[in-house]
Amino acid sequence: MLGERGVLEGNLAEFPFASLVGALMSAGRTGRLLLQAPFLEGEVYLQGGQVVHARVAAPEGGALEGEEALDLLVGLKRAPFRFFPEVASPRTTLLGGLAVPARLAEAGKVWEGLSLPSDWSYRLRLPQSGTVQDLPGEALRVLAQVEGKRVVEVLLQPAPLRLARILHTLLQMGALEAVPQVDLPPVALLVLPIYGPGSGTVYVDEALYAEWARAIRHGFRLRLKPPDQVLEVRPRPNIPGRLGLLEEDLKRLRLRRGDRVEVVPEV
Repeated sequence: MLGERGVLEGNLAEFPFASLVGALMSAGRTGRLLLQAPFLEGEVYLQGGQVVHARVAAPEGGALEGEEALDLLVGLKRAPFRFFPEVASPRTTLLGGLAVPARLAEAGKVWEGLSLPSDWSYRLRLPQSGTVQDLPGEALRVLAQVEGKRVVEVLLQPAPLRLARILHTLLQMGALEAVPQVDLPPVALLVLPIYGPGSGTVYVDEALYAEWARAIRHGFRLRLKPPDQVLEVRPRPNIPGRLGLLEEDLKRLRLRRGDRVEVVPEV
């Protein structure tokens, strides 16, 4: 769609990257295509319908240019984009011609077979189960280097398609987990006894649980401070400002009705 001053804008969720670049090439456009996801920014410059430069970078560092930048951008599932007409490229990293559509098509086939989080700000970690997997040597080398990194940090390195394939394999085998970065403030709640059998699960008001679920968009547990314990968490109606604890957990954690604890969700 056209925005202010005739600038073409939209989102890759509705107009995939390869199709978008192909349309701009077919129309013989000159200008700058800017893509801005929270975790990554990409730009592609065209001159008379020829792609002459591509670059992708993350705010916290790391960048790719030329063909490798195109390879990575093809895998970007959603991001707002804007095309600014008649903007000259600052440099040339691509020769244009038929090589660009061929590269886009080849990269597209690779990405179609991969299953990575669409949000590349997810962090990678070893599975909590500690399961040992039989992995080929290259996958083991990558596994030893990626724990704690965001997906985008791993992909913004030379040979991004190769790294994407390896991450896909590690995630599918369960040798790695990709989880969202949770940065929510702690909430102070008053302890409320929940009478009945069972243990290991705490209850919070359903409105608070829904707020956390919208922010995290991933399964999560709850850390109680004090004591420093992590338990499963479930929503419960009509307990605003309170934390429901089963009798067995009350005894184990040495808590009583009305005690104040701070809780924070974590994945």
